[in-house]
Amino acid sequence: MDARNHWNNWILFWASIFAGFGVAHLIDDFLFGTPAEFKLSNSAAQLLGFFFFAALTGLIGLSGRGKRTAYRGLVIIGLLLALADILEHLPDVLAPGPFRNPPLSAVFSVGLVVSGIILAGVAYAGLRESDSTRPVPSK
Repeated sequence: MDARNHWNNWILFWASIFAGFGVAHLIDDFLFGTPAEFKLSNSAAQLLGFFFFAALTGLIGLSGRGKRTAYRGLVIIGLLLALADILEHLPDVLAPGPFRNPPLSAVFSVGLVVSGIILAGVAYAGLRESDSTRPVPSK
């Protein structure tokens, strides 16, 4: 197995985990009225969610083919979503009392953050590995 295939497998694995937590956390946010906090109707938020997951699916598919642009996109999307979730939910998590009920909400939030950071890390490693194995153009 060459290095590119090694990273592709890890990228695909963590992108799938990230997508799973993303879907679960999105549904959870809808149940707790998060779109309304941002002055979004449910329809607008659903449309944004659709476009996000369509883009994520495209990036996952292209990363499976070893596309460097997809690696970059997964680094960005993993870090941005992890950061957004931390900024949105950290005050609620640190507040006295439980963060949402049921506690599974916290699992979805933490899972999204952790899988996003790991996804960004393995996609970055795959990008670095592809940089080191790319042929240097001759002059």
